[in-house]
Amino acid sequence: MKMTPNFTQKAAVLLLLTAVSAQAATPLEQMNAALTEWVGAQNGVPAASVTVAVQPCASSYVFDYPFVNRENVRVRCSKPNWQLFMKVGLVSGSAPVALAPAAPVPGSKAAQAPEFRQVVVAATNLQAGQLLQRDSLKLDRMEADKINKAYYVETQGLEGQELLRAVRAGEPIRISDLRQATLVKRGELVLMTVGSPATFEISVKAEAMQDGRVGEQIKLRNTESGRTLSAVVTGKGTAKGL
Repeated sequence: MKMTPNFTQKAAVLLLLTAVSAQAATPLEQMNAALTEWVGAQNGVPAASVTVAVQPCASSYVFDYPFVNRENVRVRCSKPNWQLFMKVGLVSGSAPVALAPAAPVPGSKAAQAPEFRQVVVAATNLQAGQLLQRDSLKLDRMEADKINKAYYVETQGLEGQELLRAVRAGEPIRISDLRQATLVKRGELVLMTVGSPATFEISVKAEAMQDGRVGEQIKLRNTESGRTLSAVVTGKGTAKGL
């Protein structure tokens, strides 16, 4: 079959675009490359020896929009307990899908009425360093134009987190106000597991040499041999050996 010149030109352009697309790194690949270089430089090891990976999840993933702007999705796992945030965007064809109501026409009834959104607020006066309980928070409505930072829109998953500043009753909770609570404290005995349940798994008691939160790497000391071990905190008084 004889190809026309026009068809040949189109095929050449398509092949060229495919080659360029294959060579271009995605934003995730660019971030991983930068992260491995930074970790390698911080620890004095080659970047090629650093591996970036998402911790496996033995339970079902739970997804939600934790903030009002709905531009970030929170991914949570309960076995082991961890969470991460992902920036997302919705597209239809080549045009982005609007994630917020269209602006009302000036002078209309909708323009005169303020828009309200639901956010998480403190149910009582809370102190810095306090661990959140189920009754520490509640949902309340707030004028949308007063929401200028990332606020939580649901209380699920916030129980047990540590408050970084004092918050008055009725005041919204921001993402910057919370952090994972300290689940391992220096001097405590920690149950450290090594291996995999699918093959073999060993559990030993070791003394924590520093405080740690979920996902943080800490140093442990074997109380029998005195050997220093490295592990990642997985829960209250538990860690996974490295």
